[in-house]
Formats: sequence, C-alpha cells, structure tokens
Amino acid sequence: MKVVLLDTKVHNRNHFSCEEDSLTEYLQKQASQDIQKRLAACFVAVNESKDVIGYYTLSNDSLDRTEIPEEHQKKVPKNYRVPVTLLGRLARDISTKGMGIGEHLLLDALHRSYTISINEIGSMAVIVDPINDNAITFYSKYGFNLLPDSGKMFISMKTISQLFKA
Repeated sequence: MKVVLLDTKVHNRNHFSCEEDSLTEYLQKQASQDIQKRLAACFVAVNESKDVIGYYTLSNDSLDRTEIPEEHQKKVPKNYRVPVTLLGRLARDISTKGMGIGEHLLLDALHRSYTISINEIGSMAVIVDPINDNAITFYSKYGFNLLPDSGKMFISMKTISQLFKA
C-alpha cells in the first residue's frame, strides 16, 4: 500500500469514517484548510477507487528541554527548545479494522519523519497527543513513552532508526 499526500481533487474523503468522530470530521472538513495554510501535511492511504482508507498528519513542533525524558535532556543545551515532529492525527476507516492499516500508517509516518530529520530538517523525536487510552496502548507498542506533565507521548529518532534496521 502506498501512502501519498492528500490531493483533494483526486482522493475521495466523503465516505471516510472512523471510531472517533473528531478524526472523521477533521479529514472531511478541516484537512484541506490546514494544508493550504501550511499548518500540517496530510498523508493518505487510498483504495483502488481513490477512497481514503486512512490518513495521518505531520507538522513541526517543539518542546521545552525540561519536557523531554531525562536521558535525552543532556543532549540539548539549557534554555533550548527541542525540535520535534508532531504526528497530529492518525486514523483508519472503520471498514479496514483489523487489516493493519493503522500500523502501516504509523510506520510510514515514523519512517518519513526519520528520513526528513536526517536529510532536511532537524527533529529529535516524534510526539503524539493520544486521543484516548486505546491510542496510548497503540503507540506504546511501538516504543512511544508517555510524558507525564503534558500527556503527550515521545519516541526518539534514535529509537525510530532501530525500528527500520534490517
């Protein structure tokens, strides 16, 4: 399955539906505006009919040095903000439940984020802001750690690089 940037002229978002109404509504009503305003990049998985069956968004973010896990703080000078990649949203269509689409999208997002961090823009980690306990469980399986004060989850680029070593 190939994951590509959302093209609203080509990809059909109207039939997309997931368990979280806010994620369904975002794709159908807000994603194209965020793309135009350069607030997020939206990547989609589509079926043969060009219907979106899953998506995720990426954008730049930063955390205060004190917000990241202690073992990473020593790598960052004091009073610095830590550049990170925000995996803002990730959802798959309910019709694909159990098919591994969510996992495929997450791995694509992590690989894309890691590649960009090496070749194009600095980023120490990927962060997510999990929407519920199911999301926390999902992200935890891939090495994300909860940041206690913010509720966000964090995975370092070093950990991500290990996911893709053969």
